[in-house]
Amino acid sequence: MTQRGVPLTNAHEQKIFDEFISEYGDKAVRYAYVTLHSRPDAEDVAQEAFLRLWRHCGRRGVDTLSAALLFHTVTNLCRDRMRHLKRHPEDPTDLLEVTQGEVDDTPLLSDSALVLEAVMQLNAPERQCILLFYYMDRSLKETAEALSVTEQVVKTRLYRARQHLKPLLEPVWKENSL
Repeated sequence: MTQRGVPLTNAHEQKIFDEFISEYGDKAVRYAYVTLHSRPDAEDVAQEAFLRLWRHCGRRGVDTLSAALLFHTVTNLCRDRMRHLKRHPEDPTDLLEVTQGEVDDTPLLSDSALVLEAVMQLNAPERQCILLFYYMDRSLKETAEALSVTEQVVKTRLYRARQHLKPLLEPVWKENSL
């Protein structure tokens, strides 16, 4: 039987997919949030990514699931969302409605707020590499697959990101060394 053209999976495959969601669901939302700066958009992107992976598993099997495929999908959906927002700008007054509690309740990264703030100042490609490689503990190969670039491009972006972060984080390092 099929539902919307996607073959239904058996209970074992459903369990594997549920475990995959449990393991990577929050990480996908955090990654999308840091890219999009909007909790509702991040949740929508993560949900859409898992829906696409579900359809993918229906065609190719649950054995093809991987973190690299998930983050590749999330990255592409974030790019699509940013393109959409660029073409259809939101009302600027909507930004004023974000409450401080909404931002504070978002569990982002375990590092200090200053480091996160510095990472957020990087351009999108460098920020994505830093997040996937350091915060999501992905290898160079997995990061490259997720971003659809070569490993050398990831190395270059990580190097440039670290160079851009040095002056931003130097005051923090000096304070901590005293």
